[in-house]
Formats: sequence, C-alpha cells, structure tokens
Amino acid sequence: MPNFYTSPLASHFADGAQVAATTTETILHPVFSFGAGDSRLFQGATFRLSAFFDISNVVTTPGTVRFRIRWGGAAGAVVADTGTIAMDTTARANFAGSLEALLVFRSIGSAGSAFCQGRVFLNNVPVAAAADPQGTHTMGSAGENSPAVVGSLDTTTAKDLAVTVQFSVNTVGTQITNHVALLEALHT
Repeated sequence: MPNFYTSPLASHFADGAQVAATTTETILHPVFSFGAGDSRLFQGATFRLSAFFDISNVVTTPGTVRFRIRWGGAAGAVVADTGTIAMDTTARANFAGSLEALLVFRSIGSAGSAFCQGRVFLNNVPVAAAADPQGTHTMGSAGENSPAVVGSLDTTTAKDLAVTVQFSVNTVGTQITNHVALLEALHT
C-alpha cells in the first residue's frame, strides 16, 4: 500500500537574512545539505521544495527578479530557473510570494541527472509573460518555459541544494525575506 504521508526532510521556520539592495545572486534561505553518497539520493528520488517569502520593489526603478534552484550551493549547477520576472511599476512593500518545485533524480553518480520544474507566485505583480497567468511564473531546468533534464550533477560528493534570488537593481527598498522553507521527500 502506498505511503500517502510525506514528512519534511528539512525545514527552516525562522526568517532568513533579508536580501536587499543588491544585484548579486544570493541564497534565499539556508541550504538543504546532502552528504557524500547520501542514501536519500537514488534513481527516482523525488523531492518537493517550497519557500514562502515577502518581496518589495520601488516605483522609480522596479527592475526584475530571478529565482534559481542550484545543486551545489550558490555557484552550483542550475536545475531550475524562472528567467527574469518584471517587477511592478507601482511600489510594493512586503507583498507575499512563494516558490514550489519538484526535483526528480533520473540517475545518480559522478554524472547524475535530474529533472526540476515548478512555479513562483508573486502576489500583486500584474506584469507576467504571455504564457503565464497573472502573477504566476514557471521555472524549469532549461529556463522558465523549456523544461529539460539537467546532467553532470555529482551525487557522490556532499552537495547543497540552494534556492537563489537575483535582482537587476540595487535600489534601496528592493528586498526579499524568506519566512518558511521546506524540503519534502515524495518517495518511500
């Protein structure tokens, strides 16, 4: 009989460090770590990654924001990417946002592979790509609307799974603060 209960493998319930007034790609919340040869990584291992945050932008230079999921920390391999998301030309302060993605390992080893796809929802951001519903932005392995399998993922050494954020402007008032992050295993 299938196991319908999934428990978080890891969770972060304290507010993360605010990412503010920078154009540097920055880790959004503490990373989820996997050890060398981690038994949770196997062909077919499936994980759900969720993050809930608030985000702000200014009216004069709203810029764009971009979210990525990386295998190997801040400079690791990109397994999912939203592409750039235009922020609203109306100033927004601390509005709600969330990210949810599924990561499925297709193979493991020194040249493992995975498929990752998900979405980012930004409340009160009316600007969206024509392919996306208002405020919802897809993220995929090869870009926001082009999912593909990502290879060359080393699962034999310790790696961090990281969600990063990057703004195009470093204007004071442009910020994001993560409030909750979860990593769940969807396999038994």
